[in-house]
Amino acid sequence: MKVDRRSLLAGGALLGLAAAAPSPASAQPKQTSKTNPAKLKHVAVYVPGYMPEYAYANGKPLDANRRFTRAIKDKDAIKRMITRVGMDGSIRQTLLPVNAHDVEVAPDRSIGVLCGFEGGEHCSFDPDTLEMAAIAPSFREGWRGGGHAVYLDGGKTLVVSERSPKQQANGKLEHLFGRLTIRDPESLRIRESYSTHGVDPHDIRLTEDGKYIVAANYGSVISPKTGEHTVPRTVAEASITVIELSTGKLVDKRKTPTGRTEIRHLAAGAIDRIFAIQSTYGSDREQANQLRGDAAAYDADLTSEPGLNYIGAATLKYDARTRKLSKMGDRHATALMRHGLSIRYDSRHDQVLASYPSSHHLMIFDGATGAVVERIDTRTMGLRYPCGITLLPDGEHYAVTGYWESMFVFERGTHRLVRELCQYPMFFGHSHITSA
Repeated sequence: MKVDRRSLLAGGALLGLAAAAPSPASAQPKQTSKTNPAKLKHVAVYVPGYMPEYAYANGKPLDANRRFTRAIKDKDAIKRMITRVGMDGSIRQTLLPVNAHDVEVAPDRSIGVLCGFEGGEHCSFDPDTLEMAAIAPSFREGWRGGGHAVYLDGGKTLVVSERSPKQQANGKLEHLFGRLTIRDPESLRIRESYSTHGVDPHDIRLTEDGKYIVAANYGSVISPKTGEHTVPRTVAEASITVIELSTGKLVDKRKTPTGRTEIRHLAAGAIDRIFAIQSTYGSDREQANQLRGDAAAYDADLTSEPGLNYIGAATLKYDARTRKLSKMGDRHATALMRHGLSIRYDSRHDQVLASYPSSHHLMIFDGATGAVVERIDTRTMGLRYPCGITLLPDGEHYAVTGYWESMFVFERGTHRLVRELCQYPMFFGHSHITSA
């Protein structure tokens, strides 16, 4: 997710304006003052920052501020910001030399990782100080980071998604399959690797029994003429793959129809509770058509780029036991599923939480049926472009972050906004978050 300067400034100028009126069908924010801050005192939320070039601190740009650049050896190389939002109100930020997408922190809080996406490196860091611990390359020469990771064994092992070198399909797809690299969590040294059995893997999740890794494989292929992806995408084999962790064996693979719709992100409980976010790019005409009912003035989509228009694409529920794949929500909900991004499964309430920043919506689904439980237009509470979602370790709350700024906290199960736990730092663009 990236925007050019023109789009950024055009959209950024509107960030302080009153939000557009919400859809009548969208839920109004419910607020509560029932909190137990003691349980959250030592918890922090971690947020990558895509565009630190727009950020300043102490009266100077970040890349000219030694407090932020301790890990940066080449000022012209790619860099991303990371923000640690302490639930005690503290804010820590720095720059790290990696094209980061997702961020994860080990359950024992001993180490964290910024996952490289479409770049050649990943970076580990200290979750308290944010100091870089190590930087390591992707699987092999020419391979690209898949953007996501999961920790195993309480933080003793790290699994990272990796993409094969960009190359044409040539009638076959196996050479486009990605890998899961099994790494030392601190040094990021590769111990072993398994195939994801899918094209261009991205998000990966561990099932609740710890036996399987579930992978979301984009499935899109490049143009033989240009060597780049087309708009809309040419999708040869988007898929959900279930891989046995102990052996790397493919347990199940569910493909979706070829065309232009990718599978990008996942949440998982047991193997009958797999939830997948789809993504579709459409034309300018399709974009205008899907927004024709929005009468109040709105800005360009900050989470996209000119020419990349996100069209509503149904979020899916997959039961790998019965191999049943179904769409979640009705057609009205699907119309709002533009740029589905973060998705989390709350096993305590058997609910699924998903963000759709291009429509400013947060949706809650029933885990058993896939029905929409609640639909929240986050503009009604002052949060635009909801992107990251993380279940907080207290088991009672979750946090949602806006693409450019602000973190809002909700009560799990009821989805009531807990205003006194919200914080308002700037992130400068992101997709996903984590907490520990």
